[in-house]
Amino acid sequence: MDSRLGWVIAASLVCMFIGFPAQAQTPDVAKSYFVPEAGDVVTPTVGQAAVRFFRACPNNDGGASLPSNARIRIVLRTANDTRIVGLAADQIYIKLNGGTAVQGFSGDGADSIIANSVNNTDPICPDLRYIFADAASDVNGVAYITFAGADPGAPGVTLRDPNRKWGHYDSELPVYANGVLLQGRLTVAGVNGDYVLRIKNFDVKGGLANGNNQGEVVSSMDYNTVKGGLNTSDALSYWLDFDSSGDVGTTDFNMFTNHMFHDCGKPMSP
Repeated sequence: MDSRLGWVIAASLVCMFIGFPAQAQTPDVAKSYFVPEAGDVVTPTVGQAAVRFFRACPNNDGGASLPSNARIRIVLRTANDTRIVGLAADQIYIKLNGGTAVQGFSGDGADSIIANSVNNTDPICPDLRYIFADAASDVNGVAYITFAGADPGAPGVTLRDPNRKWGHYDSELPVYANGVLLQGRLTVAGVNGDYVLRIKNFDVKGGLANGNNQGEVVSSMDYNTVKGGLNTSDALSYWLDFDSSGDVGTTDFNMFTNHMFHDCGKPMSP
């Protein structure tokens, strides 16, 4: 046999081998999912008990903002139920549009989250489009997205990222892995689609008009909205119920006032 033919066959086999892992890392939408978590990674708080920590300040400054290692745990499996190991962190993410349609933003990310430097110039805010996983998926096919930021060496544990700043909220924050839109479960024992990722925000009103600084600041407009929503029940109450107790009360109001006038530059800069 011509030795050159052997090299061609060997090269073809190498190409096939290199190409296989990418295909093998495609999550199956029925077998892959994400769940809300908080607290310790080994013995986490899960379900609604974790969701109550899913609230943010535009400054990502801690305290009542994304406390207790607020995160989602993502389980990745192929169609034949094989664990997806080593999928890169930048291939696992929450996708944002950067702003609202009124502000001129569009796309297939969360379109009511405000996270741009175009409408938020004083102080300037980061342009945030992707909230990436803490690290690549592990040997169990598990990855975490810790909302406030994390050390890749300690996935699931908050380490503040100064570029993780956004205002307002959205009815659904889409979660992707290797280009596949994943569904959520409230608990591992649940079914895909019984949970939708939402994160409340002390910037309640957000960028609902044209002009600068329309979002990513906890303003007097937000104050009046929260105060007016005390002990009421309407379409906005869910987003004002920061402790997820089922009503808008004193605890929610006090939590909110501790973040008054916070924006991308204060109290922490960056």
